[in-house]
Amino acid sequence: MFARLGWRKVLPLILVLLLGIGAWGYNFYLREIKVVPEELIVKALDTTHAVGSYRFRLEGYLEAEGGRIEVSRVTGERSAAGDLHLWGRMTGQEVDIYQIQDTTYYKDALSGRWMVTPGNTALQQELFMVEVNPLSVLKITNIQGLQYKGRQKNMPGRPYLLELRPEINNRLLNTYWQNYYCKIWVERRSHYIRRVELVADHRQKPGDRLHLTLELYDFNKVTKINPPTQ
Repeated sequence: MFARLGWRKVLPLILVLLLGIGAWGYNFYLREIKVVPEELIVKALDTTHAVGSYRFRLEGYLEAEGGRIEVSRVTGERSAAGDLHLWGRMTGQEVDIYQIQDTTYYKDALSGRWMVTPGNTALQQELFMVEVNPLSVLKITNIQGLQYKGRQKNMPGRPYLLELRPEINNRLLNTYWQNYYCKIWVERRSHYIRRVELVADHRQKPGDRLHLTLELYDFNKVTKINPPTQ
């Protein structure tokens, strides 16, 4: 076949094919094999903190001698303007909260009416609460024991998995908790952090543990959050 076509015509095709295979192989090597965890965690944190808006799901529970106690199970969204909508359950109570600029809307669980607090930032003092500011668990200042655990084939997009023992710049968390252990799933192409699992020991009762699971999605897709209708 090559003799009929002539080597001068076939050789360029072979070279193009070899170059294509080489490029694919190198790209595969970078994606699947040559992953530097120290570089990946920095890229993932910087990329995720730079997002303009996002949606999230957060679950938290305490593991104590008395068993498992649910703390939070909420869904929320933050707009590019910094507005917030949060709904679900916190400490056993149904919550539905909006923070639109400097006005807070809180739905009373008994009457079903919206309570409006204008002219201040009622949630400002709670900025260290993970439910209000979920990215605060990713304010990592120091890292120990960083390990790359490979691509996760059982999850959509086969994200990278990192395990680490971080120090976190979160005043509220640090008041009660210590010895953080964290798993972070990083989306391959975008380097967005898609999932975080955090475990911490209580400072006064090390046998008690806090478990948090945070899922992040719809990055830069929340254009505006409107206040609730009365």
